[in-house]
Amino acid sequence: MFRFDWKMTLFVLLLLPVLIRLGYWQLEREAEKRDLQQLYEERQSSAPLPISGVDWSDKDIGWSRIQAEGYYETEYNFLLDNRIQSGQVGYEVLTPFRTDYGVLLINRGWIAAGPRREILPSIETPEDKAVIEATIYIPDGELMMFGEETLSGEQWPKRIQQVHLARMSEALGEKLIPARLRLSAGSAGELSIDWQTVNMQPEVHRGYAIQWFLMAAALVVLFVFFSFRRKEKPNE
Repeated sequence: MFRFDWKMTLFVLLLLPVLIRLGYWQLEREAEKRDLQQLYEERQSSAPLPISGVDWSDKDIGWSRIQAEGYYETEYNFLLDNRIQSGQVGYEVLTPFRTDYGVLLINRGWIAAGPRREILPSIETPEDKAVIEATIYIPDGELMMFGEETLSGEQWPKRIQQVHLARMSEALGEKLIPARLRLSAGSAGELSIDWQTVNMQPEVHRGYAIQWFLMAAALVVLFVFFSFRRKEKPNE
């Protein structure tokens, strides 16, 4: 016999839609990641765009390949902290690359951290003029940082926790082209490169969606079980 418990009913009515919505949200994220990977593969298979023909104000140039001629500003490097490759902690090295069309900020790849925190790694940077290829990178969600990071002082390289182009431009004393670029393999200045298009594979989102839907189903089953459970007699 069904026993109505308004507290339990209210709890289920409030929680069930949340669980279902979280499941569908994970499925939406899975679809977004698959679309992003497809776009990346399409644009990586196309010929690189010359920097002279790139419209940096275009919102739809993400993951395009570009080609630029210029030289690295060898005395200026930013070290993006807490980057892990093959289980080892290190940095990603971002170096300004000067061209006739502006200064690009190039992520050259990973480098291992020093033996102690206060010892920064030695960075080899080509000094000669070079032609490089890079991909316009669109971040797929990054950790939120609390408080503003200061890049003051004369010391280089500078350790950073996140890429903030405005503050990095200020530290350099000149404006950077408003885009983040990842160096392509084989280009001058390449370090250890193992680029990932997304920080979480689409299949992982599907797994999370299944978990949320299973929790919703379990909630319904428990609600039905306790609503129809036989009422115990006092002597029981």
